[in-house]
Amino acid sequence: MNILSKKYIKHISIIIASVLGIIVGYFVFSALFKLTMPFILAYIIAHISDPIVTFMEKKLKLPRKIASAITILSTLALLGSILIFIISRIIFEIKNLTEKLPYFIHVISERLKTVFEKGTNFYVTLPPEISLFVDNVIENISNNLSSLLKPATEATTRFAYNFATSLPSIIVFIIVFFVSAYFMSCDKDLIGKFIEKQLPASWKTWAVRIKNDLLYALLGYLKAQLILMSITFVEVSIGLLIIGVDYAILIALFISVIDFFPILGTGTILIPWALISFITGNYPMGFSLIILYGVVTLVRQLLEPKIVGVQIGLYPLVTLMSMYIGLQLMGLPGMIMGPIVVLIVRNLQKAGLFKLWND
Repeated sequence: MNILSKKYIKHISIIIASVLGIIVGYFVFSALFKLTMPFILAYIIAHISDPIVTFMEKKLKLPRKIASAITILSTLALLGSILIFIISRIIFEIKNLTEKLPYFIHVISERLKTVFEKGTNFYVTLPPEISLFVDNVIENISNNLSSLLKPATEATTRFAYNFATSLPSIIVFIIVFFVSAYFMSCDKDLIGKFIEKQLPASWKTWAVRIKNDLLYALLGYLKAQLILMSITFVEVSIGLLIIGVDYAILIALFISVIDFFPILGTGTILIPWALISFITGNYPMGFSLIILYGVVTLVRQLLEPKIVGVQIGLYPLVTLMSMYIGLQLMGLPGMIMGPIVVLIVRNLQKAGLFKLWND
């Protein structure tokens, strides 16, 4: 009985220590992330491009420094082109929206007036005070909608100003990121040996295992999100084509890219679109978009635990539980961190560091 009690106490102690370590690590990482972000991103880019660099070094007989420079520069040029396209497109859309906002406000105001006017038959026999109240409500709504134009214009101007004032910091970030990625790529072995020398001999096995688990989990999660993004693209494309929307494929591509980011999702586009359709009287479009959003969301919720679990090597139910617990503890970052932590704990148990459950 005493042995059994000690065994459970040891397990509980390990679990408590692990949870505390994760929480402390999360807050430390959050505090340091802003300072280390260019170096973390540089390491990821260097790691991803390493097979290409190695190929150019061994097959094309290029010096590693030249191969690293070509690969990193090409990667950054591609990513930069995509980023510039997205930013320019967003600015273009904001500009168009600002220009068309008075028209939209006018249409919405007229629709609301029509709705209230259709209800005149219901209150025409009521006292004049009621009729006057309704007229005041209509006028207030119209005035409030018109007043939205100034804040929207100011927000657009403020965004442009903030972007312009942030340009020096962005340029410095890009330079640090590029130089770091270059050195991490061309001096990979040198940096690796230096870090290895700083670790105690007893830590090396665990450090390598944790590093491999983190990379495997992060790349697996990225691959899973790309698969889910592709599924969303197909679903939205088919849905918009059935509804009869112009530029359905292009819109579906944009929505699927938005869906890649957990904080945004398809609802960022489809729900406001549906609301605008209802307000402007296009009820079939509004209902169709709500149904499409429901289908896409349901499919994602059903498939995400399975796909993420397969890509990072966890059972779907365990993946779902770890994502939910991570979400509750840490918010959206916890959805990513949860499965990664479970994967690391599982592999450390397999390595014999501790035993929390029977395999």
